[in-house]
This record gives sequence, C-alpha cells and structure tokens, in this order.
Amino acid sequence: MCEQTEHPIDRQEQECISQAKDLNARTVCTMKAARAWNFEVDRYYSLLYKKLPESARTTLFDDQKYWNMYKNNEYKILDSLKDAQNDTLSSVIFRSEQKRNLIKNRAQDLRMYYIQTFPDDEQEKIKTETAQDGFRLDPVLQRSLRWLGF
Repeated sequence: MCEQTEHPIDRQEQECISQAKDLNARTVCTMKAARAWNFEVDRYYSLLYKKLPESARTTLFDDQKYWNMYKNNEYKILDSLKDAQNDTLSSVIFRSEQKRNLIKNRAQDLRMYYIQTFPDDEQEKIKTETAQDGFRLDPVLQRSLRWLGF
C-alpha cells in the first residue's frame, strides 16, 4: 500500500484551520490555500509555456484563458448560493472549499502535464509523489498531445 504524500499547501491549510477560532478564520485559511494553489497554477503554466513549441503555446494560452473564464463563472455561481439569512457552517465551508478545489485541481493537472511531457528535464526536475506514480494521461489528452507534436 502506498502512503499518500500530502502537499505542503494542504498541510499549511490544515495547520491554519486547526488554529482557527471561528468560521471566518477557517474560511480565510482555505482562501489563503486557494491563493497558494494559484501560484502553483502560474508556476506550471509558465514552465510548460517556456518549453512547448509555438503551436502548443497558443493552445495552452487559449486553454488557460478559457479555464480562467470557467473559474470566474464557477466563483459567481458559488457566490450566488450564499444566503445571508440562512447560511450554515457547512455551506460556507463548502463554498470556500469548492473555490480552492477549482484552483488546486488545475494546478495538479498542469503539474502532471509538465511531469509527463518533460520527465527528464534536469533543470526543472520535479519529484513525483508516491500517490501519483500510477498516473496515466487520459486517452483523449494523449491523442491531443500527439496531435500537437509531443
């Protein structure tokens, strides 16, 4: 059985939540984690963008642009679910975690694209966590990457 390695951002968020004294502080912890994941999105987007051929850069740029539009619309939907008069603890936590998860999932996806596409890159070598050793790209994504020349 593989032991799952927890990402430092997740550890920091859990540590912050464990010290939070109220709902607002807990929500702040989760949104700080979302901002940290956003830096990871930017990091892996930049790494990929620098190394991809020109045609793939355009595709990646468009993909990131549309992902940002999707993220912003999801945020609007989540914000519209807020009911100031009947907001419960679980609904507040749900909304903040959903926002964080949108960004976290994108960061993890971009990271895996980078690792799978440039596994031997010594300068930007990134250690794959044990839990992700069995990662396999989706067949549709594999075809798309082949079409782009990878």
